[in-house]
Amino acid sequence: MTDFRRWLLLLVVSFLTIPAHCQTTTFSREWQFAHYLADKDATDEAMFVLQAFDKQLLTTSQRDSLAYLTGWLAYGAKSLGEASDHLLKVSEASPFYTKSQYFGAYCLAFQQKRDSARAVMQHLPAPDSTMLELRAFERAGLALLQRQYGCYDILRKQFSYSSYALSAEEKRMDMYGQGLRAQKRRSPALAGLLSAAVPGLGKLYAGKTKQGIAAFLPVLTMGLLAWEGYRKDGPTSLRFLGFGSLFTVFYIGNIWGSTLAVKVRRDEFNRGYDNKILFDMHIPLRNLLNR
Repeated sequence: MTDFRRWLLLLVVSFLTIPAHCQTTTFSREWQFAHYLADKDATDEAMFVLQAFDKQLLTTSQRDSLAYLTGWLAYGAKSLGEASDHLLKVSEASPFYTKSQYFGAYCLAFQQKRDSARAVMQHLPAPDSTMLELRAFERAGLALLQRQYGCYDILRKQFSYSSYALSAEEKRMDMYGQGLRAQKRRSPALAGLLSAAVPGLGKLYAGKTKQGIAAFLPVLTMGLLAWEGYRKDGPTSLRFLGFGSLFTVFYIGNIWGSTLAVKVRRDEFNRGYDNKILFDMHIPLRNLLNR
């Protein structure tokens, strides 16, 4: 009876350990297969393989690997919200931690979640001098995105301009900082007042010369026709009322258009610089971490 119990216990232990071993082997094989599919740009197929895993049965290391590859696939598919969610779940013990943190923070910055990106970037791993400089560069780029020029000036002191992976982008980042600071700050309210005084002048102030001329001519025309109707036919004439109404519409529209032109020009300027900054923030990540 004792021998039978010992044999039964060994059987149970074997039964419990084999599935765990099999699962480890299965996960490794399936994960590598998903990685292979990802390298072949078969993103949907790779995601299908990864979604088949039961996370409750995985070890911490396996969950890290799963989160990394899922996030990386989402990043490649430009689903940056999903990418940052998965990449930032990778734990510090994982070999994918550094890459996941840097790309996860970049995804947040790209999504305009700038405060969240800053919180992550402050704690980015930097095991050597190159990574220290990369961390400073990413944080400096984010500071420009937030128009925090004092913070940028502090961080750029860590630029060496000597690393092949960073020097060109560091120099361009300095140019972006100079361009942003040199921006002429135009007031939408002032543009409206100028156009109220002289139709089209507000758009000239906003830098929209052709639009300013185009706004001036119809207002002037309607004003002259309304005055002609008033002078010849009186204030109750249909010609005066009709052209007077058109003049009022064009005049008010010219004022509103001028205020809007300043806002549009400012948004175009900022968006153009933001796109340049984000592009150059990405290049060193790709050169140093995407290997």
